[in-house]
Formats: sequence, C-alpha cells, structure tokens
Amino acid sequence: MKAVSIILAVVLVYTNAVEDQDVLQQWQKFQADFGKSYRSPLEARKRFNIFQDNLKVIEAHNSLFEKGQYSFTMGINKFSDWTDSEFDSFVNGGLVNASTPLKGNNYFERSPNFVAPNTFDWRDHGIVTPVKDQGSCEGCWAFSATGGLEGAYAIKTGKLISLSEQNLIDCSHNGGNGGCKTGGLMTLAFDYIEKYGIDKEDDYPFEARDRQCRASQHDIVTKVSGYVNIRQGDEAGLVEAIKTKGPVCIGVDASNSFKRYKSGIFDGSCSNTHLNHGILAVGFGSENGKDFYIVKNSWGPSWGENGYIRLARNSGNKCGVSSMATYPII
Repeated sequence: MKAVSIILAVVLVYTNAVEDQDVLQQWQKFQADFGKSYRSPLEARKRFNIFQDNLKVIEAHNSLFEKGQYSFTMGINKFSDWTDSEFDSFVNGGLVNASTPLKGNNYFERSPNFVAPNTFDWRDHGIVTPVKDQGSCEGCWAFSATGGLEGAYAIKTGKLISLSEQNLIDCSHNGGNGGCKTGGLMTLAFDYIEKYGIDKEDDYPFEARDRQCRASQHDIVTKVSGYVNIRQGDEAGLVEAIKTKGPVCIGVDASNSFKRYKSGIFDGSCSNTHLNHGILAVGFGSENGKDFYIVKNSWGPSWGENGYIRLARNSGNKCGVSSMATYPII
C-alpha cells in the first residue's frame, strides 16, 4: 500500500508539473501575442494568477460547449489578465444615460411586405470598414456611430471612407458626450454631426485619449439630416432596418459575458436593460436552427471572430440588442 501511495504521489506531482508547464507556455504566448508587459515582478505574478483563473473558466466552458450545452466558445484574448470587475468597470463607462428612452420621435416603420432572407451581411457589399480598436478609451459609442455613418455614406455615394472617432470624442462634449473618460451615446454623436459634420480618420486619427477639438470645416466628409430609432424590443424591425437601410448602431450589455467570447453564437448571460456598450449590427443569419446577428465590435480583430460577435437573435432581445438601435440619415 505504501508503494502504491508513493506511485500515486509521483503521478500527481508529474501531472501538476505538466499542467503548470502548459499554463506557463500559454501565459508566455499570451504576453507575446498581446504585447503585455508589467511594472514589476509582483504585478506580473498578480496578472499571471488572474490569467490562470480566466483559463480555468475558459476550459470549463469549452468542455460544456463540446457537450452541446452552449453555442459559443471562449478563448484567450487581450482581456485574459483582467479580473471580471476590471472588465466590467471598462465596459460600464461606455454609454451614458443608456437606461433612458432614445431621444427623438422618428421611429422605423416596418413594411407589411418585407420578408427577411435567411442570411444577409453588409460586409459582402463593401460598405463596412475594417475592425477598429478603441484601446483603453471608453469611446465605444463613437465607434458605433462612425460605423453606422460609414455604411450610410457608402450606400449613398459608393465610397467607403473611414470616419474619425477622435473628432467625436474631442468635439461633441457640448452635446452631452463624455469622450474617453465618461462615455457617450450614438444619437448624441449624430446630433453633433448634424450641426458640424465629421472628418475622415486620416485627417483626424484616433489617439485613445481626450484632447482639444481640432476639427476643421474644410475637412468635413459629410453631415447627417437626422437618425431613425428602432422601437425598443422590436427585433423584426431591427432585422428589416439592417437589410433595407444599412448597418445599425446598437447598445448592449457586455458586462463580463463578452470578456472571453471567442466564436459561435453568443447566448450567454446578460441583461436586456442594463446597456453599457455601443457596437454595430451589420447583418444576420442562422446556423443549425439558431438565429443570430452579425455584430462588429471595437476591440480589435484579435477579439472574437476577427473582431465580430454573432449574437443570438429572436432570443428575447438578447443583451438588449434591440433596446437602443438607431441608424443615421444622410
């Protein structure tokens, strides 16, 4: 019995060593892939422990995915050395007054003759710019707004131009937006653009921080004449607007749930009233009988499905996808 116990102890030590080595290799790869560096060995150790905790959650979830209990996978991304509370603090600053009704009374009216196709994706039509990265700036609302306007402008003119989030972050404070530090709203961004217009990304590049407004009337690409809201909770209206009008700016609850998303149709836990993150719905589809929206995020192409998430559709207004939906009019 003593010999068996010794053998078991050796096996356990060896197994733990192998597991630890695998985690260390993943940790080293994570740091290299995402350019991570830390101020001190103490900070590095703290982040390594958080990374281990996230890795356990990812592996446990994916084992359930393999058993068919979820329709999406989790994976390592740039947030994998963040705690859940750190991530929630980041996303919770993205939208201001998001629980209040949408401003304006111009609502999308559904057509009784509209029949939605099984799938539709505006990326196939060349009116969606590449995925951008908001970095540490809580300016998701600006990226959502520019995405909606880039699509509307491309549909109208045939020209796809990347528009300036920094222009909105620096210049729309008087309209109620808070820049990188305290968030904003897509509708307030459109109010600003209606008055003053918006510059190209090339002329007013993103810096991920608040600065003095430097917009020039000579560099304006376009203005808007207003915007149209989707009635809260009207997923059928959202689908029709995406197909017939262009990409639609949406607000969702991204707290915790989006942190580890890697691929598949997201049907995780989230609120449909606590909205904190502005993103862009560019299409929709179905897979294995499960409907989804195709949504462009602003956390860089390394997150999710090359910067996108497929969000469950016709699933009780999942994450509030149709609670704060709007698109601009040129």
